[in-house]
Amino acid sequence: MPTCQCVNTSIHYQREGNGPTLLLLHGLGSSHRDWQAQIDAFKSNFDVIAPDFPLHGESNGDIHTFSLPYCARIIHALLDELEVEQAIVIGISMGGMVGLELAIHHPQKVARLAVVNALAECKPRRWNEWWMLLSRRFLLAYVSVENIAKLMAKQLLPGKGLEEARKNAVARWSRNDRESYIAAFNAVINWSVTGRLAAVRCPIFILSAEHDYTPVGAKKVLAYIYPEGEMDCLNGAHHLAPLEAPEQFNQRLSLWLLNSEHVSSV
Repeated sequence: MPTCQCVNTSIHYQREGNGPTLLLLHGLGSSHRDWQAQIDAFKSNFDVIAPDFPLHGESNGDIHTFSLPYCARIIHALLDELEVEQAIVIGISMGGMVGLELAIHHPQKVARLAVVNALAECKPRRWNEWWMLLSRRFLLAYVSVENIAKLMAKQLLPGKGLEEARKNAVARWSRNDRESYIAAFNAVINWSVTGRLAAVRCPIFILSAEHDYTPVGAKKVLAYIYPEGEMDCLNGAHHLAPLEAPEQFNQRLSLWLLNSEHVSSV
């Protein structure tokens, strides 16, 4: 997999296909490999780029400087190095947050933005959000990374028929460095761009799983405030919809991409 030096950080990425650039941004503790079903589905019509964020996958980084704005700076530098003038950005969870940071700080780089299972802030407000935060901190303090990966796989990829997906996810997530994961987790908690949303110039698509951590209604509000905002819900899906229900996810993403002025067919 190719590597690029971006802001003194070695960033690994996967790039396949030809056409308009489709940039896929992964979530916390994940890597570009969680996007494989989407890379395979869209590479025939797009120049698909899927990087590993700093401290994730095969990319290095510094736990003391990691932040979501820093990740956006890294991605902007990567696009410059790859001579990409503008991209359609798809980000899930933390990747959606970085996508918003990118659209705010480097609007010329983002043609359209799809935010999957994320909001414009990550501040616990409801009891279940506080429970998720406190339980995750407990796990990070006292449980091995491998066992955390197993617990997360059961929660995020539930049900029959996903045994292979869970097995593969555990194998990938178990490779996470504990201190790197904690640094990224801390960067996400209490992050917010709610006061800077007016700087976003591109059309935004908010895609929510029915059983995501945060309520579907909150995502409807986020989409509503944009003149060119759209929102849809993936029925029956959970937080990692691209892994859990790739065909359903890809179909809905294809419909959105068909409406893009940059693409005539998918």
